[in-house]
Amino acid sequence: MKKTWYLLLFTLMLSATTKAQTNWVTKNIDDKFSIKFPAEPVKTTKPTGDVYFYKAADSLAYSAAMLNMSVIAHLDSAALAPLKDNQQFADQVMAGMASSKKNYTFGKVTIGKWKTYTEYTISGSDNTNKNSLLMQMIIKGSKMYILSCRVPAGMDTKTNEVFFGSAAMK
Repeated sequence: MKKTWYLLLFTLMLSATTKAQTNWVTKNIDDKFSIKFPAEPVKTTKPTGDVYFYKAADSLAYSAAMLNMSVIAHLDSAALAPLKDNQQFADQVMAGMASSKKNYTFGKVTIGKWKTYTEYTISGSDNTNKNSLLMQMIIKGSKMYILSCRVPAGMDTKTNEVFFGSAAMK
């Protein structure tokens, strides 16, 4: 009898976890790329493009944006192609990002592949409150999609994996 109750309890917990992940909201960053947020994010329009941001009650925060490198750095897809897999270029891109986050210390940029596209991943730590910042940048043509997740110090979460794993290219 106890086994039946434990099995029922386990099934209920599993279905609750699965349901929580399916309630995420899909946002189209542009006509080619989408990402899921735990709830409806706030959209802010900046000179460089739209930024989507969501901050949970526990201070876990997610953001997504698209930068058109041909507009920002005058690098169209042909000019960007020979540069994007170069470590020096990735470091320069990250240095530009880090200049707007002066309170963070970042590790080394890792170049990899996301599906067939060049991907940069990096993590950083807020020098004041020790929050972690996880970033993934995906380059397609002349566009760079920037995803980030800020995790409060001491918080152990797997939702950042759900967030990054929900990215989809159309």
